[in-house]
Amino acid sequence: MTAFRTLAARMGSPRMDSASLARGWQHLRAGLHTVRFRVLATVLAFLAAGLLAAGITTLALDLRTLNNRVSDELLLQSGRLQHIAEQGVPGGAPYTSLDALFTVYLQGAAPGRYDSVMATVNGGKTFLPAGEQPTSLATVQVLETVRSEYREGRTVFHDLTLDGRQVRLAITSVALGDGSAGGLLVAANEIGRQREQAIESFGTFAMVSLATLLLAGAVGFLVTGRLFVPVRRLRQATEAITFEDLSSRVLVPPGDDDVSQLATDFNRMLDRLEAGISDQRRFVDDASHELRTPLTIIGGHLQLLRAGDPQDVAETQVLLLEELDRMQALVDELLLLARSGRPDFLRTERIDVDSFLQAAMTRIKVLADRRWQLDAMPGGSLRADRNRLTQAVEQLAANAVQSTRRNDVISLGAAWNGEASAGFELWVADTGCGISEADQERIFERFARAGVSRGPEGSGLGLPIVKAIAEAHSGTLRVTSRVNEGSRFVLSLPGGMP
Repeated sequence: MTAFRTLAARMGSPRMDSASLARGWQHLRAGLHTVRFRVLATVLAFLAAGLLAAGITTLALDLRTLNNRVSDELLLQSGRLQHIAEQGVPGGAPYTSLDALFTVYLQGAAPGRYDSVMATVNGGKTFLPAGEQPTSLATVQVLETVRSEYREGRTVFHDLTLDGRQVRLAITSVALGDGSAGGLLVAANEIGRQREQAIESFGTFAMVSLATLLLAGAVGFLVTGRLFVPVRRLRQATEAITFEDLSSRVLVPPGDDDVSQLATDFNRMLDRLEAGISDQRRFVDDASHELRTPLTIIGGHLQLLRAGDPQDVAETQVLLLEELDRMQALVDELLLLARSGRPDFLRTERIDVDSFLQAAMTRIKVLADRRWQLDAMPGGSLRADRNRLTQAVEQLAANAVQSTRRNDVISLGAAWNGEASAGFELWVADTGCGISEADQERIFERFARAGVSRGPEGSGLGLPIVKAIAEAHSGTLRVTSRVNEGSRFVLSLPGGMP
């Protein structure tokens, strides 16, 4: 009971109410600034404006049509009277008095739902149909209006208000043409009631439009909620992503709309960022790992250096320069691998294959005293980066030199793999010590070295560099090798012109 009282006191406290209102206002403002609300509000505003414009235009056209129709219906009464006058009395004789003409006319008059008629002779009596009419025309107001508004030989329209109802009058002067007294035919239509009905229809249209807007708003709220789910997830992902953790991804809903494509592109961007940061971290790790040994050697020799011994100074200088050269080469290779994923890594051009092979052979055969040979020159041209391909061939040749002896053969060649679209293959083969199957699975990893070698060990980055060059050309690098028989490294590139 005490806990309940405490909770009730907190809920009723002004501080609690003001805090709740402040949070509610903040949530409301945040909701009003969302893309979802803005898009939905814009669509509904345009829809409301369109419905309003359509309703007003329709009402204006209806009122205009009603005005013309009422005038035309009123003119029909005078036309009917003229037709009766032209037919004459039974037997064909013309009418000699307006009393007889109006009597015959009113006997056959069948006005519509809102129509009324009346005839009057100047200075004489007034004629009305036998039945009831919507508008009572035999009033002082109507008679005074008729006598003041009529014009000889024509029909005049006049609107007036009777008992709070708007009525349109068609006043037609009538004369037999024999010099007798003339008269007036008055046709009336309660146009006000019909206008009210049109306006009521507009009110019904407005209610239906409002219901349509509400329904459209509800459906739009649900649809935009689904459409903007990737946007909300994207925002949540951006909040969760840090430099240390780029593993978050946006769940992409099924579909090919722009929002789903945005989520897909965002995930691809994160993949590129993660790969770039991973390359940077790997570069730092590799550099720190590989540079530690030469730095340790340099530091040790500097500590043991006898400054007073010229020979020791000279030997230490040579050793330190060698280590510095090795460090510089290692850094260059690491930078090359780090840049291999950048768009500007390659500068492609059209390369003549045969001239490229001849130039590459000229460069690599000075690496060591081996039996160098050019296997095949297939002709044609290839679109690739000449410098990167030359670099790849040099790395493969240097790798072959480490695995061979003086009398071993190292060959360079190329061939078109079937049609031009099938691809181009460039290889470096040797008859050296070969590579075991276990080593073949890991030699393309950074700093990995084969278990068998006939020369000084390299940095372990040569083959990863060649692989990176091949992948930058959308190609592949593979090896076939047997221990004590030799190895064949094949760089496959797509496309070309054989």
